[in-house]
Amino acid sequence: MADASTWARQGTTFDGTCFIRAGAGTPVLFIHGVGMNAAIWQPQFERMADSFDVIAIDMLGHGQSPLPPQHPELADYGDQAIRLLDHLGLDRVSV
Repeated sequence: MADASTWARQGTTFDGTCFIRAGAGTPVLFIHGVGMNAAIWQPQFERMADSFDVIAIDMLGHGQSPLPPQHPELADYGDQAIRLLDHLGLDRVSV
């Protein structure tokens, strides 16, 4: 099972999107709900990081990720996830 030091690995993309990443293997992207942040996925990280490359994103205006100057629309959240995957060099992930 992944330890606390694995959970603590965090990163930030060029646009300020914050994420947490642990493990190795097939990439899995975790997307939280409204009013939450990436930390909600800690139990899943602890169970899955031994077998998967697990990534949790702080969506726009949540956790440590900034809210854009304009009111975000649904497409903006999708674009943010795609920019994160591009930043990480990933073409495909399970969600």
